[in-house]
Amino acid sequence: MNTATRLSIALFALLATPTLSQAEEAPTPAVAPPASADLLRSYPFDRITLLDGTVVGVEPVSPRPLPVIDQAKLQAERDRKRSTKGVLPLDGNIGLPGEPSKFKPADARSEIEKEADRELTVHLLQDRPGARGDMRDFKVKRAHIKKVEYFEDMLLAEGERLVQARGYTKAFEHYLRVQSRNPAWPGLVDHVNDLLFAEGRQALHDGEGERGLRLLRELLARKRDYPGLLDQISSAYAVRIVRAFDLGLYPKARRILHELETIAAEHQQVKDLRTKFATAASERAKAGGSVSGPERLDGLTEALRIWPTADGLESEYVREFQAVPTLDVAVDDVPSPLGPWIRSPADARVARLLFLPLLASDGDEAKQGKVAGQLAAGLESTDLGRRLIVRIKPDIPWSDGSRSTSAVDVARALIDRCDPQNPAKYQARWAELLDRVDPSGEGQLELRLKRPLLKPAFWLDAPVGSAHAGFDGRVVVSARERVLVSNGPFNCAVSTPRLIELRARSESSGGGAAKLKRIREFRYDRPAAALAAFLRGDVTVLAHAAADQVATLAATPDVKVGRYAQPAVHVLALDGRNPAIRNRMLRRGLSYAIDRKALLEETVLRHPASNADAPSDGVFPKGGYADAPGVKPLTHDTVLAAALVTLARGELGKAPIKLKLEYPAIAEVRAVVPRLVEAFRMARVEIEAVELPESQLESELRAGRRFDLAYRVLRCDEPVLDAGQMICPGYDAPPAVNALASAASPRILQLLLQLEQAAEWPTAKGLALQIDRELRDELPVLPLWQTTAHYAWRNRLKGPAEETGSLYQGIETWEVAPWIAKDPWNAK
Repeated sequence: MNTATRLSIALFALLATPTLSQAEEAPTPAVAPPASADLLRSYPFDRITLLDGTVVGVEPVSPRPLPVIDQAKLQAERDRKRSTKGVLPLDGNIGLPGEPSKFKPADARSEIEKEADRELTVHLLQDRPGARGDMRDFKVKRAHIKKVEYFEDMLLAEGERLVQARGYTKAFEHYLRVQSRNPAWPGLVDHVNDLLFAEGRQALHDGEGERGLRLLRELLARKRDYPGLLDQISSAYAVRIVRAFDLGLYPKARRILHELETIAAEHQQVKDLRTKFATAASERAKAGGSVSGPERLDGLTEALRIWPTADGLESEYVREFQAVPTLDVAVDDVPSPLGPWIRSPADARVARLLFLPLLASDGDEAKQGKVAGQLAAGLESTDLGRRLIVRIKPDIPWSDGSRSTSAVDVARALIDRCDPQNPAKYQARWAELLDRVDPSGEGQLELRLKRPLLKPAFWLDAPVGSAHAGFDGRVVVSARERVLVSNGPFNCAVSTPRLIELRARSESSGGGAAKLKRIREFRYDRPAAALAAFLRGDVTVLAHAAADQVATLAATPDVKVGRYAQPAVHVLALDGRNPAIRNRMLRRGLSYAIDRKALLEETVLRHPASNADAPSDGVFPKGGYADAPGVKPLTHDTVLAAALVTLARGELGKAPIKLKLEYPAIAEVRAVVPRLVEAFRMARVEIEAVELPESQLESELRAGRRFDLAYRVLRCDEPVLDAGQMICPGYDAPPAVNALASAASPRILQLLLQLEQAAEWPTAKGLALQIDRELRDELPVLPLWQTTAHYAWRNRLKGPAEETGSLYQGIETWEVAPWIAKDPWNAK
């Protein structure tokens, strides 16, 4: 035992009086727990340092914390009393009669002396590793205690060390234990504030902006004047605002700015950011030019999207919009390139606004030329339908102002459809049908056919381009520019892979004068981005509303939801030119691998299926005349699918079967393709999924390009006439690509060719039923399901119907009002 320890024992023997409950022998002094002890797991204790420097571990003292004794002040007080005590006056301390007494009573004890002389009961800890030691009670005067280290202060000190080491979670646990023991412990609030600031700042530095700001906002609620807090919060918000601003996400940037204003409206950075928005809006408005027109309107529109409260711009925007009413549409895809042909759904949507067909419908009024939006002034049929005489309306000018549409243009368009060297316009079925085209003057032509047309409008509703234009429908206007020549109610101002802009032609009489002066289609790569733009108000129409978003859109204020007349039929096209796919056993195995009902309800619809939205057993819509009754639905059996694939592998040489699945960039398709790939993998077929723009995919498939599997979303207007292209994508492709060989089933191909030669409707409908009946077993395609296709529009647009055959049907009556997206906190 060393000297210091002996002195400590002696000090305890002299100053500490054992209680009656203690043994008579002298105690062994308790050793304080080491500083490295885990404070979170240890039993609470305090450390008392005696005047000789000995550190003793005790049970937590009471009261907590003890009043502080200033040793220097205590010693000064005692010295003063000693210097004035015990000195009598020379003439005594008793005064003469009539004089006050010279007796001076002793000074009362000060509070610091009372506290120093107070005895404190402590409970010593016996040092026993792994367990709590025996307790022995002693009394010691406060004056003999040099320092008390409280358990709470140790926790705070360890927490501070952990904060500096970036162990924020562990530090918080230490502070939490202090909170549970004494919420009002001195220093706890300041330590927690320091922790929040340090962790929040570090989170911002590490790129965790949301968490960092959440911590700093919590500190703001606790202590707004914390040094550097407002600067740190403002800088963090500014980074987020500038990032959103640079990405063009102006509503999001303004929302974050408004949130910052509610926190620190007086901060200089808030004023600078507001100036940034206002300046950018002003510059964008000036960039649109000073002359009225579409460019000026676009500049004002973009300026108000940046800063809706920009001074003086709103009234000017309304005036410019009323001069050029503009309809903005969000689409999954745009025609690329755009021309007088229909090779994809996007072509079908836009081309009819630019180019008029020969016939707009199959009714008698159209054949008599009484329907607007067509070139035919009259159609006569002779020789049992094998000879057609068409008269052309004389007052439909081309957009380049060169001349009016004539019989030569129609003849050129019909002949181009027979030229296999022109794959953009070629139609093999039309080439087999047409015998001769004879223009007779400017306004009439005669068509000679090899057989009667079941439905003339189906064959004569294709866009008619200009005969004086190039193969792509464009004419040269300068050394670097070629413009698309059109004769419809609109002409093309801009055509890029991301934007189509159409402007109304006031001189066009073929399609009627449109109230809309401009239509802009914006292509969004992701359906979520298109939906967000629609909900923000950046676009007025959403051309395709995903099935799982219809209910949400219908419940959104100022939004209406419509549906297309024909359902969307989802199928997996198969290319029989691949020997593996031509194997019928493999096709059956792939079909059994698909759980159609589960995929439809869980992934596509996100709700139970109905009569309108249901699994398909063929390519024709349910309930139509081509939907054969009594056909059993396609079933799902993973075990049978794997067995059939294994047998097919044996027939194909036992090599692993690897196929490529190409699919269009459509919301529902994106969602379901990964599950299809997984289903095929469980059937022991490896699938590589490749996403393509729908226009590109459909154009290439219809041109006869080879593929393995292709996901197609189709609409069937007339099953007898659409069956070929729905089952065999390259049905109309040039002969050189041998596209008919892609029909995986020879039997179905035979029925399609018989259907093509049918001259009467009863025979054609009977063949369509036979195709639907045999398609279930032959599986030239893998039917998936049919869904109701929807679109949505804002209330500021008047005219769209709740059910329509195509998006722009009846567009000549549509009206759109100017509108500015107001922020909720600024909305009047």
